[in-house]
Amino acid sequence: METLRKGVRRVLLFQALLTLLAAAAFGVARGRYDFLSAMYGGAVAVLLSGWLGRGVLRSTGLGSLYANAITRYGAAMLFLGLGMGALKLAPLPLIVAFAVAQFGFLANTRQRNEAE
Repeated sequence: METLRKGVRRVLLFQALLTLLAAAAFGVARGRYDFLSAMYGGAVAVLLSGWLGRGVLRSTGLGSLYANAITRYGAAMLFLGLGMGALKLAPLPLIVAFAVAQFGFLANTRQRNEAE
């Protein structure tokens, strides 16, 4: 269980680092507004990964994992929609940073599986 907790922390830190790098790139290239949009998109990905990790750690069976996954997808659509709709954040940096942070999740997961 402790190995799983460390893995979750490593993934979250890696995603946060990727988010900062993507946001910095947008900030330098396009300005503060795009920096904030990218930070929001990356933060959504980190939040959802943390939610996934918490769900896996507290899982009581396959059904709870499926429920967690469905809820996460709904939350992703809600948060991304709120960012672009209600908050009027720039869509391109928001989605790119979200995708880059999600890639960090996949890369870390794959790396861990290959090490085992």
